[in-house]
Amino acid sequence: MIALFGSDQVQTLPYLLLQRMGSYRTADAAGIALFLGALCLALMFAADRLGKEKT
Repeated sequence: MIALFGSDQVQTLPYLLLQRMGSYRTADAAGIALFLGALCLALMFAADRLGKEKT
């Protein structure tokens, strides 16, 4: 994903997380990982709920 959609002007969250971990900014990386995990969890719950309403 990073290779396909990332560029100098647009950074994806996983690439930003990788940059922060690479520069030993672990507190920043932990915050980004928490946000990314919460976003994925929310999207999974939303997809599950919307899928159950259709049937």
